[in-house]
Amino acid sequence: MKYLRMRDQVENTGAEPGSLSPSDLFGSWLNTNKDTPGITRVTCRADGNTLRVRFEGNGSSEPSDWGEVTPDVLCAANIHGGPAMSFIVSFDLGFKKVRIGANMNQGLLVIASYHSLQNDAAGRSNYFAREFFHR
Repeated sequence: MKYLRMRDQVENTGAEPGSLSPSDLFGSWLNTNKDTPGITRVTCRADGNTLRVRFEGNGSSEPSDWGEVTPDVLCAANIHGGPAMSFIVSFDLGFKKVRIGANMNQGLLVIASYHSLQNDAAGRSNYFAREFFHR
């Protein structure tokens, strides 16, 4: 088998695959830009052994709750497992679908969001946003 990175090689010992611990992601994350028109808060918590995430956006008059979901993908920094440092989630908000990739970097949660507008009569375009969050 070929590997792109040396650290992706694993000895064939018959051991269980690496486990992921999402505990480093737990807590409430606030956008570093208090005036963001986008995501204002992300809350990560445990539900047994499962990570659950809740997103809040900047609504027209008050924050809008996007709801709580389980990530589609949860990843460690390498193939050996350990602390989870990134995830991918999807939201269907009715008027738009949002796919989000989040990763921890130097104590911040970096979020890249891809917004796909559904039947937008106002003629708005799909768009991408990247925002930074702190605890």
